[in-house]
Parts: sequence; structure tokens; C-alpha cells
Amino acid sequence: MPQADELKRYRCYEIFSQSTGVEIRAAVKSGEEHGQVTERSGRIHIRFFKLTPKTKPDDVTQIRFICEPDEAFGLSLMISQVAGSSVPCKEKLNPHKFSAGEQSEETVTTLSVEKWERGGKGGYAFTVGRGKDFISVPVPLAKFLFAGEFLRVLSTEQCWVERPEKKTPLPVIR
Repeated sequence: MPQADELKRYRCYEIFSQSTGVEIRAAVKSGEEHGQVTERSGRIHIRFFKLTPKTKPDDVTQIRFICEPDEAFGLSLMISQVAGSSVPCKEKLNPHKFSAGEQSEETVTTLSVEKWERGGKGGYAFTVGRGKDFISVPVPLAKFLFAGEFLRVLSTEQCWVERPEKKTPLPVIR
């Protein structure tokens, strides 16, 4: 079996259900001007995916949600709140909105965490929605709480920015 030239380590937590999954990991947002990177900042990447093959060519198999560090921290607090609830409940992050161009329609992506009960069964879930597409990942309590703690830690680790250092000339003392 061929070996990879170089393995890259990164913080990542993956949760799998029977037919879906979610991956939480560190990410970087880059700002560019004239093809040159002028700034980089930390983000948290949450990728929801289906484990089943496409049945139609236009089926969505994954949806990404990129959080700023304070959003990820807020999500971790929501997870704790939902996990501590004695009744079914749902909490949502503020929706993310974007358009691909001036004439294109606005796309809205939502992310929620919930405690659910149906037909005598209950549990916890992460759900992402974009337009008419939704991916829900049911999880046991321990994994739900671990994801919250992972988001809390990752949110502070990813709270950074890289910018060019502005050098100011030293004053001349005579």
C-alpha cells in the first residue's frame, strides 16, 4: 500500500448516524486584494453529509456551514442548553445568507440543535438546511455534549487573525 508523502494533523470531530454525518473542524478564511492574500482569520467549518449514494443527479450530498469563533461558542452554549432541557426543544443559529452574484437569488443556510421525542423515542440532533435541502444527524447525548465542548474549545483556538505588520518609522531624537 503506498504511503502518503506527508500526513497533516488538524483538530476534527466526526459523528456518524445510520445515513448521515457531521464533521466539525478548524478552518481559515483568507481575504485577497489583487490576487494577493492580505489577511487570514480563524473559522470553524461544520460539514453535514449523507452516507447514502445520490438517487438523482441534482441531489445534495453535503452542506457546509462556516462559523465565526463567537458563533461556534454560541452554538456550544445552545447545545448545553438543549441537553439540559427536560422537554423537547430546538435552538437555531442566526441564518447565513449569501448570493453568488448581483442577479442571483439569496441563499439562506440554517443550523439548529434539538432535543426530540417521537413515538416514545427521543434523542438529540444537529440539522442544517439550505433552500429545500436538509440534512439531520441524530446523535446520542454523550456525542452531543462532546460536540458542544469541542466547539467551545475550538472557538477560542480559532479566534485569531494574521495581517501584514505595519512598520512605523521610529521618531528621530536629537
